[in-house]
Amino acid sequence: MKRKHLWVCCLLIFSLLCFTACGASGDGASNETKEEAKQEVKVPDLKLSYIFTNHQTPLMVAVEKGEAFKDSGVYLKEVVNRQKYTLMKEENPVANIELVVCKSGSETMTMMAQGHIDIAFASSAANISAIDKGTKVKMLCPVHTEGIGLVVKKDAAVNNWEEFLTLIKEKKEPVKVGYHSPTSAPVILFEAALKKAGISYTFDPEDLEKDILLVNVKGTTNLLPVLVSDQVDAWVGPSPYPELAETENVGKIILDMKYLPPEGEWYDFPCCVASATDKTIEENPVVLEDLMKLMRVAADYANEHKDEAAKITADFTGVSEEAAQKSSIKYTADPSETWVSNLGLVYDTLKKANKFSGSFVEKEYKDVQNDLFDFSFIKKALDQ
Repeated sequence: MKRKHLWVCCLLIFSLLCFTACGASGDGASNETKEEAKQEVKVPDLKLSYIFTNHQTPLMVAVEKGEAFKDSGVYLKEVVNRQKYTLMKEENPVANIELVVCKSGSETMTMMAQGHIDIAFASSAANISAIDKGTKVKMLCPVHTEGIGLVVKKDAAVNNWEEFLTLIKEKKEPVKVGYHSPTSAPVILFEAALKKAGISYTFDPEDLEKDILLVNVKGTTNLLPVLVSDQVDAWVGPSPYPELAETENVGKIILDMKYLPPEGEWYDFPCCVASATDKTIEENPVVLEDLMKLMRVAADYANEHKDEAAKITADFTGVSEEAAQKSSIKYTADPSETWVSNLGLVYDTLKKANKFSGSFVEKEYKDVQNDLFDFSFIKKALDQ
């Protein structure tokens, strides 16, 4: 009888050990599965480029505000200050973002073509030219509009558009108006407005019969010096240079060019955009949707908190805070009908200037919009 009880006890102990062993094995397997699942959730590493200009303030705001934008559902979590960030959606990492500084739109597009940059903030003209040449990239949304000024010397007897027109009529020689690049938004807008107003102009210094001589000063850094040295009577330039002319006491803004006649036609004039390579669009649509939402949030914040946005911009770019505060730029991620229409002026100007050498040479703007844009991500963001 005792032997029988002994066998029963042994059987119970054996069963308990088996159960414990199986339980431990199950927990271990479960833990391993959880760890493997964590390892499988690998977010993409993407490089995002921008230029030191207040045209791209929304990105700078998104970087500086960081987790303060948490309530919006998307934000940037700092890893290395102004270099590396994690794009977060609520508490989940979406992408590892490395910031890359470029000097110009053309440099940006070259690096995108070479596969060194995935997402970029640069001029619309640079994007159009690159796409024409075969670079696989699309514009996703605007970053800002407007912020273009007509500037004269500080002591000039001209204070508004009407007085500028009077100067044109009274001067025996063409009025010399500088611009920083032949494919820049300021000169493209100015040309279009001159045509509308019936004012003749030329790029040829030998042509003395026209009302205006447009002078390429070859770079924004030359805008203030050419005014001081009397090489031009005026210039058209992008923010922050009109504001800098005033804060440096060398010039004065006589017109925010959004108000060029006819009134209302030049609102939302395009300049910088956010774009991505076709490869990034194909492989990371969720990332782009979240990033576009963040750009909308940051653009709205920059508009609603202008003083803070100016301080952030000044800190990033080195431009004076006073000049940054004077900016008339409108930050927006919304590709409005007016914006899309006015981008046609940029396209047509590039075409007439023989800047196309690829697929756009024989095509009209209305025929290439599918090649230029992918607004699907920003539209989802705007609907949220």
